[in-house]
Amino acid sequence: MRAPILLAVALALGGGLVAAPARGDDTPISEEARAHFKAGVNLLQDPDGERVEDAYREFKAAYAVSASSKILGNIGYCAMRLERDGEAIDAYSRYLRDVKDIDAEERAQITRDLSTLQVGLVKLEIKVNEIDARVSDVRVPVKGGPITNAYGPVRGRIEVGVRPGHHLVTVRVEGFDDAVWELDALAGSKESRTFEMKKKQAPAPTVPTTPALSTTTAPVGAWITVGIGGALLAAGTITGILALGKTSDIASACPNNTCPASYDLDGNRSSARGLVRATDFLLLGGGLIAAGGLTWLLLSGGSARATTAAADGFRVRF
Repeated sequence: MRAPILLAVALALGGGLVAAPARGDDTPISEEARAHFKAGVNLLQDPDGERVEDAYREFKAAYAVSASSKILGNIGYCAMRLERDGEAIDAYSRYLRDVKDIDAEERAQITRDLSTLQVGLVKLEIKVNEIDARVSDVRVPVKGGPITNAYGPVRGRIEVGVRPGHHLVTVRVEGFDDAVWELDALAGSKESRTFEMKKKQAPAPTVPTTPALSTTTAPVGAWITVGIGGALLAAGTITGILALGKTSDIASACPNNTCPASYDLDGNRSSARGLVRATDFLLLGGGLIAAGGLTWLLLSGGSARATTAAADGFRVRF
């Protein structure tokens, strides 16, 4: 464990310890700040592994209560581990400047870390045209899983220092579509992006549609009835044509009602009368059936619509 963490233990556990002067301020560390600090140290010493993100929050809370410069060493350590490099540089720089009794080995280590961070630092300037924006930065390293950091709320502008590499920056504002910025950031570079957030479009209101005509048994039966009537009418037309042809044949064979002795007049007349009767039956029956089917369609169509509409929760009147 690095020297800043050992110092953190001393600061957390030293009951009457007073912060080293920071810009002339020698205010004692409060019990609340000491509790947050001790929690941060415990999180870094977790048997299952350092819980750096949780420790970072505890150290920040301690500093917010009692702004002792000695806390900055631990904030800088956690910020560096989390790749919040801009914050790490700021915390470490103030720590080295304001704390006078830093161990020589610790000071040398922090100085080396600070030099490395400053050389590779990428500055991202993010401008947003809406207030209370939340910024999420995800860096995808060559090895290992992605590193995610969140910033905000942002009021107009924020500048963060991050590590070089491939970054996916997402800006979120309540009620607006997310805005995304993807970039490959080079060491020592400065990148800037202005986001014009767009309000989310309200979903189109759902308009109830008129139910389709029901294909229940009644309309189908009506159509079948119309079809049968049509078929009978067609058959009657055919038999009528045959009857006319038979009558014409008789007239041709027996001019002036005088038939040859070998001509079967009675048989042909009987056949012609049979065709005429069949024609009358088919045409009359087909017409009646077709008319009945059409009437059924007219009457049952409205009923089917009303039934379907009622089943879907609509009240339709005819």
